[in-house]
Amino acid sequence: MKRLELAPSNNTPHIILDVDSDVLLIEGKSFPEDSKEFYRPVIEWIDELKTTNPRKIKIRFNLFYLSSSSIISVKQFLMKAVELSNAGAQTTVLWSYDEDDDDIKKIGEDYQKLTKLNFEYKINE
Repeated sequence: MKRLELAPSNNTPHIILDVDSDVLLIEGKSFPEDSKEFYRPVIEWIDELKTTNPRKIKIRFNLFYLSSSSIISVKQFLMKAVELSNAGAQTTVLWSYDEDDDDIKKIGEDYQKLTKLNFEYKINE
């Protein structure tokens, strides 16, 4: 499956989606002008991943800021991960956050409640 990488900018995260090297990473701050359009290739990529019937995926998040529209787009991405999980893929989300960033931690906890995916939390060093 084709690798997708979106370079970070001042208001968009670094995204690497590469199933061959087991890297599914969204990292940085996310407040693009048009969140739906920015995340469209990411949603399409995970839709395509479903056709490969992966056995195991681990999605890593290390976000410092999410706009309200980004929260919705990331939720859509995670709901696609739920579909993978429901199809039999062992799906884990590694949610990293700064120790003093309760807002980002809570967003991860909210996603976990919503998706019922296996979340692991890690404090950035």
